[in-house]
Amino acid sequence: MKKNLILIGLIIGMNLTSSAQEVTLTKSELKSILCKQWGIEYAMINGVKTGQMPGASDFDFKFKKDGKFDLIRENGKNESGIWTYDTENKYVDLSIKGKITSRIKSIDKTKLIMTLVPGRNDLPGLPNVEVRFKPI
Repeated sequence: MKKNLILIGLIIGMNLTSSAQEVTLTKSELKSILCKQWGIEYAMINGVKTGQMPGASDFDFKFKKDGKFDLIRENGKNESGIWTYDTENKYVDLSIKGKITSRIKSIDKTKLIMTLVPGRNDLPGLPNVEVRFKPI
């Protein structure tokens, strides 16, 4: 699986912009598709596909039907969080320790596309990053 050093920001809450949301499933359909383990396939930075950077950490997400998820890191420093589906705005937010860190903007049986959620301390000119996952 391809990883990128910038993806670490996904875990620690680095704040980048997201693009249009596309999750149009019912909550039941979402649970059926989302609730499994997902591994990173690759990232797109400003529209350019990136490969693994030296020293980048490997991690997966394991989503559960009760609205929780586990962030599984290769170094064993795993964390748990909560996912919430906003059916009106058509996205899924991921929160760790009460802070929204990322957003699922698109999902189907074969791929999940996640972006980072902008925050109060954004720096101008940060790249647009999408992380693409596949079920494992």
